[in-house]
Amino acid sequence: MEAHTNPAMQPGLRQPDFAAAADLVRGFSDEMEKCRNLPAVQDGAQWTESSVRMGAFEEKINKLETKVQHLDTKVEHLDTKIQNLDAKIQYLDTNIRNLESKMDSRMVNLETKVDLIMAKLESL
Repeated sequence: MEAHTNPAMQPGLRQPDFAAAADLVRGFSDEMEKCRNLPAVQDGAQWTESSVRMGAFEEKINKLETKVQHLDTKVEHLDTKIQNLDAKIQYLDTNIRNLESKMDSRMVNLETKVDLIMAKLESL
């Protein structure tokens, strides 16, 4: 016998039945398609859908967290600006009080001088 002998030519060897194989594959495929009707598979699909939804929800929460952190940073900057403004207001308030005190002192001195001048004028 040669190494490259045609099997169809050899008596006693069974030949494949492709039509039967195709029918079996179709039957197998139909039965596998019915597996999606099984509760475990449906639950698996629901789990997968829930997992996808949870992933989307987690992504939204991460975005929200980023926005909250950004907002927190802005609030901290605003707080710093308010504290600086408060310090400036206190400084201005102190300056105004000092000016008022100086003005009061000058007014007292001016009144004293006016009184002295009036007294001198009356004595003339």
